[in-house]
Amino acid sequence: MVGDIYGIFICVCCVIGIGWIIYVMRNGDKDRHSEDDARAFFDEHGHWPDETLEDALAERARVAAAQAPTAPVSHASSDGVV
Repeated sequence: MVGDIYGIFICVCCVIGIGWIIYVMRNGDKDRHSEDDARAFFDEHGHWPDETLEDALAERARVAAAQAPTAPVSHASSDGVV
């Protein structure tokens, strides 16, 4: 009698487990799919879906200004500081 209850419990757990595995296999990669869609949008339009074109251009200008080369210091000042 007790063995039958454990057997039924194990069968129910197995069915639920298999159902969960199938659900995860079908729906578990939503983040990856949304990231792939965002990358495809970026490749096509040149900016991310959650930013406007103006924001993207401003960010590019800010990055370009930060990477602009600066003139090197060629000599020390009168107090010896370079």
